[in-house]
Amino acid sequence: MSDLLEVLPDFDLKPHSHLLHSLEKNDVTVADLITLDPKEIARKCPLPVADVQRLVEDAIHALQRDTLQGVRKKRRFRAAGAGETAGDGPETRKELPLKVRTLDPNIDQALNGGLHPGHIVEVVGESAVGKTQFVLGLLLSVQLPPPKGLGKGSIYISTEGPLHTKRLSQILLHHPEYNGLDPGQGPSLDRVRTIATNDLEAQEHILRYQLPVAVQRFNIGLIVLDSVAANFRAEHDTRTAAQLADRAFELAKLGNMLRRVAVENNIVVVVTNQVSDRFDDSRNLLQSSSPATTSSPTPPGVQASAAVLEWRREARSLDHQQRFFTGWGDEKGKSKHEQLKTPALGLAWANQISARIVLKMESERQEYAGGNLWKDKKKSRTFSVVFAPWAGPTRCPIRYEIGMQGVVSIPDTERPKEALAAVDKGHEDLLDEAFWATDDDEEFP
Repeated sequence: MSDLLEVLPDFDLKPHSHLLHSLEKNDVTVADLITLDPKEIARKCPLPVADVQRLVEDAIHALQRDTLQGVRKKRRFRAAGAGETAGDGPETRKELPLKVRTLDPNIDQALNGGLHPGHIVEVVGESAVGKTQFVLGLLLSVQLPPPKGLGKGSIYISTEGPLHTKRLSQILLHHPEYNGLDPGQGPSLDRVRTIATNDLEAQEHILRYQLPVAVQRFNIGLIVLDSVAANFRAEHDTRTAAQLADRAFELAKLGNMLRRVAVENNIVVVVTNQVSDRFDDSRNLLQSSSPATTSSPTPPGVQASAAVLEWRREARSLDHQQRFFTGWGDEKGKSKHEQLKTPALGLAWANQISARIVLKMESERQEYAGGNLWKDKKKSRTFSVVFAPWAGPTRCPIRYEIGMQGVVSIPDTERPKEALAAVDKGHEDLLDEAFWATDDDEEFP
């Protein structure tokens, strides 16, 4: 094999020396070893099948080890370039990877330390819930030196309005984390770049050509796209299947561009997204008025079996399963109207992101103040992680408020003890044996 030592210079040839001459005579390469069946190679050479099988296994293991070593070296090189010591000691491993923190202890704990570079993070919620306030704080915190930030600048790409510089200055002035920092260590508005995109054509040109150059030139560690749905909702019609397919294709291109920038430069990409209303499925109403339900009564066992089958079909449907990745539809004690929400751009965009953060605003309630007087209570906002590769889903949403310093969590001392139990029982239907029962009684054609 002429290319074995070129591909794997440290490969041990002694256990397989009796095979090399025949393999090289028949022009068998390393690519042939890992792609062809060992029996086919043994017939071609000819050689014992068992010996060829052992050679193939050893070559695959050697390639895997070489790949893992290359990944580790690349990570250490990136960490050294970001200002960390690229050593092999345990102290250095604890510092990796770098993260962008929100500077709120409760929210950072829910995010397992913060936002990890190399990923697309979506912040989704209704209007006035505080999505822009959340990302404005990240534009400043990313400038802090590790471990609280990346020590780099940020880029704010707006599709709906200009950057709120006055609000950014207010956060910088009132946040306690920035008080007492030296001018060289504290965040600055000069390290926040802003770009406005009013249509999809300009947005694609900026993301494909200008953004990679700007990231390198200005030492950028965070990119914010606020919001991702604005231009798509304005320019894409979704009345037909062909229009939905076109939009899905454009969303895949957008996700590919943002993901490439995030991975190649080891930075964080945050996008805000809007929500849409979804309609309740009325199949149960139609089924109850169908002729089949008004016919002669059926035996109880048949009715129970049909109910189980219908229940299993419903549990496997998208309407039922989307609550696991959209962040809506699994709340206890809320009206069904409040749960019939879903992030905009659908499943095509959900497949492009690595993490999803949901910000919600509960309905405004009133409390009795005596006599005929009722006192309005402030709307309650909550933060929760739906999915992320570095953090688990938030079991109990974190209540927060928007203050002068930005998004601040509220200690929830009045949270009922039944909250965790309600989460544990939220999917107890999956533990029912009837759901996983086999269809032994069904007849197949």
